[in-house]
Amino acid sequence: MGKKIVAYIIIPACEGRAFIVKRGQFMRVIEVEGKQVGDMVIYNAHDYKEYFDSSQTVFLNCLQGIGNVKRVTKLYSKPPYENVMFTVTDDKVGVHFPLLGGKCSRLIYTLRDKAPTHRSCQDNLAEALEPYGLTASDVHDAFNIFMNVEIDEKGCFIIKPPVADKGDYIEMRAEMDCLVAISACPSDKAPTNDFKPKPLGVEILEEG
Repeated sequence: MGKKIVAYIIIPACEGRAFIVKRGQFMRVIEVEGKQVGDMVIYNAHDYKEYFDSSQTVFLNCLQGIGNVKRVTKLYSKPPYENVMFTVTDDKVGVHFPLLGGKCSRLIYTLRDKAPTHRSCQDNLAEALEPYGLTASDVHDAFNIFMNVEIDEKGCFIIKPPVADKGDYIEMRAEMDCLVAISACPSDKAPTNDFKPKPLGVEILEEG
């Protein structure tokens, strides 16, 4: 059975967008121009207290032998809920960063780049979620889609350019009604997008 596109969303470079994905629908995040990281947060659309947990997701995937620190199959909500929010159904890349849940913020830009007024994924996600009654303090740890990270000899992580390129995507099926927000990372100071912020595309699909 094929899938049909019921909505298409462009997330402009350096901005964020929020939208609902209903249970049973598929969400496909696409590299429309290539090499661009998207920071994604997820909430139960009917109870915002239940939201995606990055480290717990990796732990539970590793326990089941269905994922690791770069690629996961099931995206879980935080304890005490621990429900599957999305199941990955197609992943053309297989290199992401679901582990630590970090996202660029004003303090990161201040410490790393001496640029305290730079746009950040934290800002983008907060603005995207505002129409849903959520605030900046409600922005939880993110799933860093397409982010390519290695660990150095000091145990710190190094951001490398994404392996993903134009046309690549990750597709996942919603296992509950979800509120999703994604930021097209605005960094031009790190290789999350080869130092050139780009848009991302999102398709919402249904079977039939």
